[in-house]
Amino acid sequence: MGVALVTPFKQDDSIDFDALGRLVDYQIQNKADYLVVLGTTAETPSLTPEEKKEIVDFV
Repeated sequence: MGVALVTPFKQDDSIDFDALGRLVDYQIQNKADYLVVLGTTAETPSLTPEEKKEIVDFV
């Protein structure tokens, strides 16, 4: 089963990479077959191209 990841944000609206890392680790530990990065649940329209690249590189 695949999992569509959300994009966690900090209070200042920057991407919370610590929280994103925990989400990714949790899904892997629980046997997700694949992760959908930057799908419709990820606030993709509100992200800059640079932020999108940072997320893909991070995951």
